Amino acid sequence: MSDEPIAPTDLAPPPVMPPPVVTPPPLPPPKPVTPAWVFILLKTVLAVLVVTLVTAGMILLHRETGWEGIWKVTLIGTCGLFAILSVLVIVGGALDVRKLLRRLREREASGD
Repeated sequence: MSDEPIAPTDLAPPPVMPPPVVTPPPLPPPKPVTPAWVFILLKTVLAVLVVTLVTAGMILLHRETGWEGIWKVTLIGTCGLFAILSVLVIVGGALDVRKLLRRLREREASGD
């Protein structure tokens, strides 16, 4: 053991270099918004296409089976659409009743 004092050490943290400043690349100019008339035109073309395909199908069906086939397809199609609509109304109504009961429970709990 030595009697010489121990030299003090510097306990300060080493100097921190600031991070380099990175500038982000410039943003590209915004794309132009699609005009509303484009969507109207698209809907119109789609509607005309659907009507044309249904009409062509009916004409071909009439050639093969006559009026009886057209009325069968019409009956089955309308019954199918009615069934789908009924299911949608039942599900939507059940969700509305559920929401109504939840709001009534919240009102009762809040004291209104």
